[in-house]
Amino acid sequence: MHQQFNLIDEEWIPVLRKDLTVDSVSLRSLFQLGDEIIDISCELPTMHFAVFRICLAILRRSVDEPMHEDPEEYWSDLWLNRGLPNKEIDEYLNSVHNRFDLLDPERPFLQTPHLRTAKGEWKDLNILITDSPGEGSLYQQRDSKLPLSYAEAALWLIHAHAYDYSGIKSGAVGDSRVKGGKGYPMGIGWTGWLGGTIIRGHTLKETLLLNYATQPDVDRSKDLPIWEEPPLSAAARPTAVAHGQLSLITWPQRRILLRNNGEAIDAVLIANGDPVDYLNQLQYETMTPWRYSRPQSQKAKRPVFMPKALSAEEALWRGFQSFLPQVATGREVIENFNIKDQIPSVEPPETVTQLGARIGRPLPDDFSLNVTVASVVYGNQSASVSTIVEDKLTFPALITTVEGAGVRDIAETAVMRTLDTISTFGQFAANIARSETDSMDAPAIARDSARLVAFSLVDSRFRTWLSELSIDHHHAEEQLQRWTDELRALILEEGRTLAAHASPNAWRGRKKDDTIYNLGQSEAWFRSKIFKQLPTKEGE
Repeated sequence: MHQQFNLIDEEWIPVLRKDLTVDSVSLRSLFQLGDEIIDISCELPTMHFAVFRICLAILRRSVDEPMHEDPEEYWSDLWLNRGLPNKEIDEYLNSVHNRFDLLDPERPFLQTPHLRTAKGEWKDLNILITDSPGEGSLYQQRDSKLPLSYAEAALWLIHAHAYDYSGIKSGAVGDSRVKGGKGYPMGIGWTGWLGGTIIRGHTLKETLLLNYATQPDVDRSKDLPIWEEPPLSAAARPTAVAHGQLSLITWPQRRILLRNNGEAIDAVLIANGDPVDYLNQLQYETMTPWRYSRPQSQKAKRPVFMPKALSAEEALWRGFQSFLPQVATGREVIENFNIKDQIPSVEPPETVTQLGARIGRPLPDDFSLNVTVASVVYGNQSASVSTIVEDKLTFPALITTVEGAGVRDIAETAVMRTLDTISTFGQFAANIARSETDSMDAPAIARDSARLVAFSLVDSRFRTWLSELSIDHHHAEEQLQRWTDELRALILEEGRTLAAHASPNAWRGRKKDDTIYNLGQSEAWFRSKIFKQLPTKEGE
């Protein structure tokens, strides 16, 4: 009998319990303890996202039938009941039990049995582990020559399927695309395209349900996780297309096989798998914001929306609009070409959209959305991992609904006032630089530096303001005015500091393009614009 490490029974998922202790649990235990676990506790935010989606796929398959028959009523029942539907989950896990054995020689979990190269080569674990030395790695944290425990290997296997970087891969025997023993670049893993969005609850049970978006138009007989499909071979599946969220959660962009030395995993083989159609998944992928791509739309002669990844340079609140409903949704645009003039620039995650419909029943009106977004930033030609970014935001869920339009407008006004103010502060710094020197680069450098200072100054303050925004329109308007007054005071004080550090040359000034720039004139422009952008309360 072969050695086993079945993820349904073995402890491999790190979790944070309510008593704030960290533990490891099996898949079955994770669902049974859904009310006692705060969250999955992986070492990287991207690993957390990838593992969470595996758990979400299991929940979806477990309750597929009743959720399809009456989605909102059944979802409400699940939310209000204690615990998760563990009878249904256990039945599903039992039905797929033989596909979750990490070490099975014929059906290893998320692996391709008998995967090999013509020369019988294996690779060091650095190509599997994002934070180990070597090509594609993020930074050095562990020695890639040290074996991985089976639990660690399961985590990194799931992460690699989701986020593997592009570049040349091992050429697998049986893959007709191999040339000269190499598998040539075919893009990153599907999840690598996403601004991976998780709506967090107080417990893992709540988090799983908050991220459950129903898909009524999906062919449920075809939208299956990869462990319900026949074991993969090295060859690409000739007609592989995603049929829904489940297909994408376990999309096999790579063929992977772990080498077991009898005690641990000591090597790996990663080859090319099935390419993902990253331009046509808006209807299926529910856990990312989207952006309208004009170049891709012009090329395809139809509206194309691409996943909106999180930027390493831009705080999440600055792109807050991507979590809010639009006049016409991207899905409506794709289905109805007659409203092209209303194409939205962004589209919120479907999870956020559907959750908005549950405000008032069963979720309370004052329910807060705690959103975490994680993305991988890839290097040149996506052939390496440059960094991993994560950001969090809390805001009233009501602003994602029709009823919350007034409060939503207030939140968007606050964002725009803040961004415009910071832009004005940056321009003030640039004008001071123009008055001090003839250098062509100095104004841009001064502007960018000042903007960084201003963003660091308001970042935590704005996040707090947004998280405390009232769902009462009148109160929210008062909060907007208080934020406007606070922002004005902050930026004017910072402007005074900037002026105090200007050189004597700034007072004398310089003439550029028929405009005289000096400190006094620059400060007058700055203050005038700030008071226009940040109006005082009427009557003051």
